[in-house]
Amino acid sequence: MGGMGGGGLLDIYSMAWEHLRPGSSPVDWCEGNYLISSNIAEFVNTFSNFLFILLPPVLIMLFKEYGRFVTPGIHVIWVLLIVVGLSSMYFHATLSLIGQLLDELAILWVFMAAFSLFYPKRYYPKFVKNDRKTFSWLMLLSAIAATGLSWWKPIVNAFVLMFMSVPTMLMLYTELQR
Repeated sequence: MGGMGGGGLLDIYSMAWEHLRPGSSPVDWCEGNYLISSNIAEFVNTFSNFLFILLPPVLIMLFKEYGRFVTPGIHVIWVLLIVVGLSSMYFHATLSLIGQLLDELAILWVFMAAFSLFYPKRYYPKFVKNDRKTFSWLMLLSAIAATGLSWWKPIVNAFVLMFMSVPTMLMLYTELQR
C-alpha cells in the first residue's frame, strides 16, 4: 500500500467508489430529483431513454439490406444507440459521475461512428487523401483519445462534444443547401 501517498491503492478504490455514488455528477438537469421514485433521481429522463433500447433492433432489421449492400457499419451505430440508452438511463437514474461519463462517451462514439460512415469526402483533411478507411481509423483513434482524456479529466468530454457539434451543424446546413 505504500508509495502512492497515504493509502495508495485504497485511495484509488475509494475515489472510484465515490464516482459511482448517486449525485456525484456536477451535472443536474432541469427535472426535479426523486420526485416520483425515491430510487430514481430523474424519473422522466431515465425512462425516456427506452426508445434508444427499443428502436435500434427494429432499425437493424429495417436496414438489413443497406448493411448488406452499402455498409455493415450502419449496424454499429444502432448498437451504439442502445449503449447510449442504457448509459443515459443509468446516469439519469443515479446522477453519478461515472453515469455521466458513460452517457457522454456513448454519444461521442455514436458521433465518431457516424462520421466514419457518412462524413462527406470533400471535407476530409488533405492527409487522408479521400480514403474512407483511413478517415475511419482517424475517427477511431480520436474517439479512443477523447475517451482517455475524459476519464482523466471528465470536463474534457463536454468540450469535445461541443467542439464536434457546432461544425457538424454547420456542415449539415451547408449540405442541405446544396
